[in-house]
Amino acid sequence: MRIAFLSGDQAFKDAVKAAANNWLPHINLTFDFVEGESGDIRISSEPGIYWSMIGTNALLIEEGPTMRLSPDLRAPAFFAANVMHEFGHALGAEHEHLHPASNIPWNKPAVYAAHGVAEDADEGDYARRSVDERYFNLLDASDFDYTPYDPKSIMHYAVRQNWTLGDFKIDLNLVLSDKDKAFMAKAYPFPAAQTA
Repeated sequence: MRIAFLSGDQAFKDAVKAAANNWLPHINLTFDFVEGESGDIRISSEPGIYWSMIGTNALLIEEGPTMRLSPDLRAPAFFAANVMHEFGHALGAEHEHLHPASNIPWNKPAVYAAHGVAEDADEGDYARRSVDERYFNLLDASDFDYTPYDPKSIMHYAVRQNWTLGDFKIDLNLVLSDKDKAFMAKAYPFPAAQTA
């Protein structure tokens, strides 16, 4: 898979490569990081943004970035976790907190308030729809290949305790979980070992 850097200094590029390469032992792919504007994935360095197209949808974008990563390297573990998360999207993974079987006891008014959604916003309100899509609208089980819900997944958002009912929270996952590795190994399998 060719991965082009559209922008970013060498420290940023090196940190992206190191974090993304955490996926490689678990997938039958290689990452060929290149300069220029030609790549299956094209990364731009943009402060404050972590975002990626999902899977082969990146191939539908003819020019410009298909992934955006913030260049802030002051918290290396946080940066690496976000890069692994976005590369998970690039490899086809969706958000784990939207898993059809997730059971997060959301305190929706608290989440809306934290994102500046007016208390009286109806379902057609853009800000409310954005929050619903980001946190509450679970994926349709019939549309996806998925494994059991994994709160330890790198694809899971952190869930603040004050955004939930009761004593529930999920801290930011900083490493690939065993289920992340197994899912990608199934999606991008290595050839079966030949026996004589």
